[in-house]
Amino acid sequence: MTGTSEMLYRYRKLQSDDLMIITGIIFASSIIYLNPNIGIVPAIYIFPILTSVLSFNKKRIVIALSLILICFAAMYAITPELRISMKPIHIIGTLFLYIGVTIIAMNISNSGIELLNNLKNATETKQELLVKTIIMDKLSKMDALTDLYNHKTFHEYLEKLIEQNERNHLSLQLAIIDIDNFKKINDTYGHWVGDIMLQRVANIIKETVTPNDFVARYGGEEFAVIFTEKTMEQSFRIAEQIRHKLSVTLQPELDSQAVTLSIGLHDYKTGEGKEALFKGADTSLYSAKRTGKNKTVIQALIGDHKGA
Repeated sequence: MTGTSEMLYRYRKLQSDDLMIITGIIFASSIIYLNPNIGIVPAIYIFPILTSVLSFNKKRIVIALSLILICFAAMYAITPELRISMKPIHIIGTLFLYIGVTIIAMNISNSGIELLNNLKNATETKQELLVKTIIMDKLSKMDALTDLYNHKTFHEYLEKLIEQNERNHLSLQLAIIDIDNFKKINDTYGHWVGDIMLQRVANIIKETVTPNDFVARYGGEEFAVIFTEKTMEQSFRIAEQIRHKLSVTLQPELDSQAVTLSIGLHDYKTGEGKEALFKGADTSLYSAKRTGKNKTVIQALIGDHKGA
């Protein structure tokens, strides 16, 4: 669509440039025809040549000169007064004037074309640098395997959300998700299968959470989800949906066995700080692992909120 629009723009611009040159030649010819006794009048033909410079097109300048020479010859042939007023030396001088102005116009056009090319190259270079900067910025924030946010970005975002909680009492829960028996998967089926499982877990987490939630690969086989603007019960239900989806999905790479998750969930309390939030989520995760795995545990209510 953009290419078509650019072509239409260029076509219209070419038409406009041609119209300007032709109008200038007609105007100059009219003045010469009406004032043939003034010897300097043929010099006004230089203005269409100068007008053609605005197109920054050398071919158009040559065409303008050719049309002017034809028109000048026609005016000389059909206007007796012009033939009387213009001696051969005047004709030669006028022709040299046209050619000289054309050479100047060509040089101006060359400079203009060079300037436009430099501007175009500078713009393209700037756009390329901008795209590269955006890509590099994304790469610095994302985990390459899972396309989730990485550990560093997760902590930066969490600190901002905690500040929001302190100022505006934004509800905030942290879930740490760990793939059960992941080392055994790597040892039995190979690391490439382990990578596939990491990607599938990441995809299910992304599909299940809401747009207000923040998902990251925390490290190794661990993922972290920051739930915002939810009650603990709502965050617990989403965590359970993630766990349940994985537990009922048979993985062909694992001989049709399912991947299970242990999840630790903790509700942030204003003023407790990031370390306490992580300690609560870690304690919940440890409890889920210690009591059989494949479950979601809330730290404050261990024993009361478990999914299996």
